[in-house]
Amino acid sequence: METCSDIFRFKHCLKIFVVLLTIFSCAAASQAVGLNAAHRIQVELVPDEMRLNGRDDIAIQTNGIQVLEFRLSERIAQLKVEVNQNPRNFNFENGRLKLNLETDEQFHDVQVSIHYSAIFDDPVPVRPVNTDNPGFGVTATISPKGSFLLDGAGWYPELVDSVATYRVEVSAPAGLIAVTAGRSRGHVTANGKTVSAWEVNYPVEGLSLSVARYVVAKKQVGKVTVATYLLPPNKQLAASYLEASANYIGLYSDLFGAYPFEKFAVVENFFPTGYGFPSYTLMGGRVLQLPFIIHTSLGHEIAHCWWGNGVYVDYAAGNWSEGLTTYVADYLFKEMKSKNAARDYRRQWLRNFSTLVGPDSDVALDRFQSRYNPVSKAIGYDKGAMVFHMIRQILGAEAFWGALRDLYRDRLFRRTSWTDLQHAFETRGKRSLQDFFDQWIFRKGAAQFSVDAVRAERTGGIWKVSGRIIQLRPYYNFPLILALKTPEKMTTQIIDVSGQATTFELTCNDRPQKLTADPDYDIFRRLYPSEIPPAVNALKSSPSVVTVLSDHLDTELKKAAETLVLSLGLKYNEFVTEDELKRQGLVKNDILMIGRPRNKDLLKKMPAMVTIRAKSFSLNNVLYDKASDVFFGVFDHPYAENRIAALFMPLSSQSGKIVAGKITHYGKYSYLTFHSGKNSDRGVLPVEMSPLMYAWGHSK
Repeated sequence: METCSDIFRFKHCLKIFVVLLTIFSCAAASQAVGLNAAHRIQVELVPDEMRLNGRDDIAIQTNGIQVLEFRLSERIAQLKVEVNQNPRNFNFENGRLKLNLETDEQFHDVQVSIHYSAIFDDPVPVRPVNTDNPGFGVTATISPKGSFLLDGAGWYPELVDSVATYRVEVSAPAGLIAVTAGRSRGHVTANGKTVSAWEVNYPVEGLSLSVARYVVAKKQVGKVTVATYLLPPNKQLAASYLEASANYIGLYSDLFGAYPFEKFAVVENFFPTGYGFPSYTLMGGRVLQLPFIIHTSLGHEIAHCWWGNGVYVDYAAGNWSEGLTTYVADYLFKEMKSKNAARDYRRQWLRNFSTLVGPDSDVALDRFQSRYNPVSKAIGYDKGAMVFHMIRQILGAEAFWGALRDLYRDRLFRRTSWTDLQHAFETRGKRSLQDFFDQWIFRKGAAQFSVDAVRAERTGGIWKVSGRIIQLRPYYNFPLILALKTPEKMTTQIIDVSGQATTFELTCNDRPQKLTADPDYDIFRRLYPSEIPPAVNALKSSPSVVTVLSDHLDTELKKAAETLVLSLGLKYNEFVTEDELKRQGLVKNDILMIGRPRNKDLLKKMPAMVTIRAKSFSLNNVLYDKASDVFFGVFDHPYAENRIAALFMPLSSQSGKIVAGKITHYGKYSYLTFHSGKNSDRGVLPVEMSPLMYAWGHSK
């Protein structure tokens, strides 16, 4: 886990390997096309009734358009429209409000006033067991506990094809503070009401709104106000989040260019979420309490202020921002920690993709738009980040980081596509990347290759090692590192791989011991089964599972089993007792065992490091025998190849209930232990063999 001091070291090292350009002014650039609109939104929240009363006065430069079209929630009622203070007829259906302009209005500025009311009552999850959707399907909800209105939910009129700025005033019962994008103009309480005012002077592609009884803390960092809006039980977290946010903003300002907004705020939501919006992040209270969030997710969300919320995504051409943000935040922190940490992180991306994404669920990167399940995350985040890593390997660090600075300077507040990124990288790298983008971004899939026909011959005092790289379809073109180990040293050579077979030849002075292709996992590739240890993710992506209930389970443990299955997202699952388990169904499915099975053969592929007893278990020679202890492990199927088995063994019903919903968060691990609900040990089983390796014996 990184600390704030690690961040400062990271910042210093970046200055060494990145040629920093002069920091430029980040004045907002408007879109080349579209209507200009200035909104003045006045909203009154009535939490007891889940109701919003709104008025939006919009100054619009019409530019010759005949019909104005607004997106507005279908839940809207009591709708009234005025144009230049005169009532106007309109058409409103399917969430679209259409307004015809008179001839003399089509080439002049007009003032459109829209009055409306709506009930927003999406059900809010209290303790969700599946977190694949960061918002849990909630788009708009108003309640005494808090309110959340997502951009795109239609809580205010969005003018289609417009470039908009906003002034927002939110009136709510006293003590309820509203937060949105832009600059705070204060929160004033009088006559039983609190009015929160915000101003957004840069174009945004939609506003979200969060309202709760916040405790506000602020810190000034140059021209940027860093703030926290936390609920009272978490107010003690403010100082650490303010300090870390300031450090991240300094880090990324040096790396990409000046921070584009006037504020950055960490805002607590009253239910679990993980969102990044222009100039703030919205996280659930339980998430903010996790000690690692400040060193991981916070940096990711702040990086989004440059990528996604600063430079906009052209979603019709694919969402590149999640892959890039993962690379410049989550991954880069690992890289600065150590080479091994970075290598392990890349390998995990490949494992995630190879485990979760099958041919039928795969899509090209330019088709990815948002994460909604583990498969989409493995494509948009993991493959996306790996693609940026490969671009960096091809161009070199100086051109890679310089291209991102160019992109930020030229595309700030503009919709940006993969093609725009390609142009920026080609300009800096002074080479065409068309073939690269065609095969890695505009085509689905991953490379898969192996070493073949390896021979070693000694001629004179020199050893010659030859062989072939064999690709499976579809074929890719890429530079591949070959590593040759001898008793004295490790040497590497880069070859250009293309087509079905590529020959290679290496030389060394000493007897070769081991040849490895892609030793550091620098190429995005589909791993072979032997390269993927059994893990939680393999169970989550299983095509079919039989969940076996041991005969000694009580009602509470059976409920915990149902929670576990739901949290893992198992779509094709069947619950059976051990007595009902049939050999035919056993062989054709993956197995999830709940409690120690009576048939010991079901555990015969359990790793030797694990011992399962009736009322205890051991892992790595550590005994667990307390009621609060829980074991979860994934291992090879006892009877079928290319199938897996898993065991969930809580030593009490209560510990099973507490842990069942947490296991899904540990997707990359093969085994887990928990004590009193907290993870106490975890790990990945070692990989012994790979088709990308060839080892020689020691005989002469």
